[in-house]
Amino acid sequence: MKTKQMKFIVLALFAVTAMRAQQLPDPHFENWSEKFKSDVQLKDWHGSNVSQAGVKFTFMYQKTGRTGYCAYVSDRAVGIPKLGIGAIGPGYMSLGYPWQYLKSITKISQATAGTEGGIEWKYRPDTMTVWIKRVGPATDKEDFHLLFYSWAGTAKSSSYKNKIGGCTETERVNEESDVRSATDGNECGIDQPAKQIAEGWYRARAKYNEWTQIKVPVLYKAAGRPTMCNVIFSAGNYPAFRANDGLYDGNALYVDDVELIYSSRIDKMLINGKEWKEFNPDSEKEQTYKLGQGENVKIEGLRGIGTLTNIKGEKVRFNGRKLDAQEMSVVPGEIGGKPWVISVKAEDGSSTHIYKIKVVKG
Repeated sequence: MKTKQMKFIVLALFAVTAMRAQQLPDPHFENWSEKFKSDVQLKDWHGSNVSQAGVKFTFMYQKTGRTGYCAYVSDRAVGIPKLGIGAIGPGYMSLGYPWQYLKSITKISQATAGTEGGIEWKYRPDTMTVWIKRVGPATDKEDFHLLFYSWAGTAKSSSYKNKIGGCTETERVNEESDVRSATDGNECGIDQPAKQIAEGWYRARAKYNEWTQIKVPVLYKAAGRPTMCNVIFSAGNYPAFRANDGLYDGNALYVDDVELIYSSRIDKMLINGKEWKEFNPDSEKEQTYKLGQGENVKIEGLRGIGTLTNIKGEKVRFNGRKLDAQEMSVVPGEIGGKPWVISVKAEDGSSTHIYKIKVVKG
């Protein structure tokens, strides 16, 4: 009996560990074990802190959060006034590494910046939720951004848009604008593209004085599993936009308790390769499909379908991804008899949804 109990405990612990492994590192922003200047910094997340001509400017701070600590990022003025160098920099944080590049202080107009890399990742979430407060003097004039994206492969480029709209040469690997080619692509060209898998992007010009939970749907551009992901939380126009204006000193974002949600719903059902438009993804009742003459019954499920507006104002369609055999199983029924039973499991094992489809001749 003891052996059986021990085996059960081990399996239970393994299941919990597997579920936790599908969340982002330090999602509650409690591990402030690093420093930039004398300011404590998160270990797993990186602020858009700037080192310029030997002077350091902090953009990410520890604050009292909704639970425990939270992260606070803010747009702020940076520069060396005595040298006539000054600008407002965007306040943001990322699992990747914010970077700035200035070849010479005599060539300020050629400055460029962005976000490089992320973390190793193989999961496919359906929603990112995060608690925020957004404050500042001009919240109605500048978007804040909540962004998740994942990809497979390695992107490389050697030139990025600078402050005056030209291109500045600097080599980067897995730069955000090289991965997000459809929504925020590198206008100076991508030398080696990656395969973007997914993206969830929420932006708004709004003020939230109280803690507010924002839900960001994650849309899918390609099938397969990613190898990396990145997350960016920005108080304003972070450098991927290469913004010359629209940055407002003091616009700030508090961020706490980020969570990835894994769904067991089907967004769209295909029968014999065609969308069944009458399908109700939220129904637990038996639904009836009328079979066309000569049709077979092949059932597929899709998730992560939608559109995003890219930085040029164009609509970008994400066609979603088909659920694989590990997520979705189909037990065949009989035409005019017992229903087809479709079982859909969330990727992290948190939920299961059962659909029953009665197939009748049309």
